[in-house]
Amino acid sequence: MKKIFLLLFLFSLWAWPSSGLALTADSQPAASAQILEQQIQKLDFSQVEKVINEIDREMGNYLPKFSFRQMIDDLKNGRFSWDLKTVLAGIGKYFIEELIANSALLGKLVVLAVVCAVLQNLQSAFDKGTTGKFAHAACYLVLFTIALGSFSLAVGIGREAIDRMVGFVLALLPILLTLLVAVGGMTSAAVFHPFIMGSLSVISVILKNVIFPLIFFGAILSIVSQLSERFKVSRLAGLFKELSVICIGLMLTIFIGILTIQGAIGSVADSVTLRTAKFATDTFVPVVGGIFSDALETVVSYSLLLKNAVGIVGLVIIFLLCTFPVLKIFAITLVYKIAAALVQPLGDAQIAEALETMGSYLVLVFAVVSGVGLMFFVAITIIIGTANLTVMLR
Repeated sequence: MKKIFLLLFLFSLWAWPSSGLALTADSQPAASAQILEQQIQKLDFSQVEKVINEIDREMGNYLPKFSFRQMIDDLKNGRFSWDLKTVLAGIGKYFIEELIANSALLGKLVVLAVVCAVLQNLQSAFDKGTTGKFAHAACYLVLFTIALGSFSLAVGIGREAIDRMVGFVLALLPILLTLLVAVGGMTSAAVFHPFIMGSLSVISVILKNVIFPLIFFGAILSIVSQLSERFKVSRLAGLFKELSVICIGLMLTIFIGILTIQGAIGSVADSVTLRTAKFATDTFVPVVGGIFSDALETVVSYSLLLKNAVGIVGLVIIFLLCTFPVLKIFAITLVYKIAAALVQPLGDAQIAEALETMGSYLVLVFAVVSGVGLMFFVAITIIIGTANLTVMLR
């Protein structure tokens, strides 16, 4: 009963300025617009808009100009101002520019690989022992110093992308949970808030201090194993790679699984509370009980509309925060794959295999960033779906 009375009190505070607007059918369109506008004014979008301004500043050449509030206004009115073809064309343009920017890296890798192959052939032809070996080893070390530098750059891009996604979700979460409470999802909001906040902190720490170091050390050990014929650590490198894959898989499965279960349980409990509150208002509040109940339902409906609009915009932003860094990492990965394919016919199988190995570890970095983006995408979708299920079950 305490929960029901608290829910009624919260709805009365939320709906009181606009409850009189829902009394007549003639004023319904104006009431709808005013309710939505009042709810938007009560929400703090400053942190979310800060992230969007950063995206607009960095990616403004590839995306249409956009504002968080404007996108919400468009969605709640049933339209979306972005043209999908324009967005896809901008993303494609960005990817092509990244490939062109990394063509210098491809040239360096191929030229050094050719020099290594020539030195190896000279060593075989003239049977010069230590001099030829030292020259080949020096060239090999220069080649993979460059490779490790670009690999570190890719890992840094992945770290920054994950930090941005975590920061954005932390900024968006209070808004979504506030609107979740506004549609009657008090239990769901109470369960989601500590779990998601705690999980985001844990996920960020695990990614930075466990998964990315495992990938990086695995790549280094693979190169060392390729460099020396006697000192082989490829098994240890493979172990690090497998551990990183297992960690990210477990993390995604546990997070999404628990969030889904909590959302299902919370939505059922909230629907019962909301239905009971509506019945109590209709039955026990004389004269104005029905009017207040209708106003409450109106506010819930428009809160649901606003929450869905905010959630959809959040999904779009997560997609953008994930897509551009992932494309940059993929461009570097493609350079290594192309370099390995070009070097192999030259006869230096050792370098070709090492470049292919570096490419495979970059694919793993690509997969980690994409997986985290997918995890946040699903998490926001679950929160949206929980509120929709709560209202549907009422």
